[in-house]
Amino acid sequence: MNYEFDVEHISQHVVKYGVQIQPGIGLADEKTKLQDYCNWLIEQAPEVFETLLSGPNQLRIQKNFALAGSRRVDMPTFVLTARGPLFTFPERIYIDQPQDVHLGDKDRIFRKALDELRSRFSDRQVRRLGVIHELVFDTGQFNSLEIIASNLKSDIWRERLANINIHLETPSEDKNINLDVRPTHVMRSRGSAADMPEHDTMFGIIVNVEINNRQVKGDLSKSEVNDILTFAADYVPDQLIRFLNNEY
Repeated sequence: MNYEFDVEHISQHVVKYGVQIQPGIGLADEKTKLQDYCNWLIEQAPEVFETLLSGPNQLRIQKNFALAGSRRVDMPTFVLTARGPLFTFPERIYIDQPQDVHLGDKDRIFRKALDELRSRFSDRQVRRLGVIHELVFDTGQFNSLEIIASNLKSDIWRERLANINIHLETPSEDKNINLDVRPTHVMRSRGSAADMPEHDTMFGIIVNVEINNRQVKGDLSKSEVNDILTFAADYVPDQLIRFLNNEY
């Protein structure tokens, strides 16, 4: 089945930056410093960071994003995980229709946040930086399982297939590039007319891409961080879409 991946078919797009810190930052031991850092994030970038939620076992910041049609959605934009901080920047959200979220230069906001984190926790090292793009390509009423399965050689396997989840690792010389591709679907309301069904099943293809440094030698330098961010920005969506379309 012919399906062409392109930017216009992206119905949802979220960008995440995961930072692996060594030694790890413990919430119980560093709660005050972490809360001060979160308050700094809220002050410096209120377009991304808004409300601090802190408890015995969690630390996160949420943002209430205003969308078209008086819609609003809450999303966590900073979470302290066991491996380190995770920053989340929505770029396009699907609420009844694809809606763009304009946050400016995400890489610049992240760089500034990372520099501040390093200055406040100078005894820690940044061992790994991962840039994760979570995308959904809309396939409309075309069954996305059949679209992905069409790449299989055997007709028998294509007919028997109930689900599929493809994990690809395509490392370069100094970076890991990991892709996950799987089908999805959603029930969307069509209207109340008597001659129309209440819902339509609409399909999509989830594509998650993570790009991180292969070598973990010690503290990542600023130039190494910039190299990862630049590579990820060049890879998504241009090289990714060419890869998905089997163009190289």
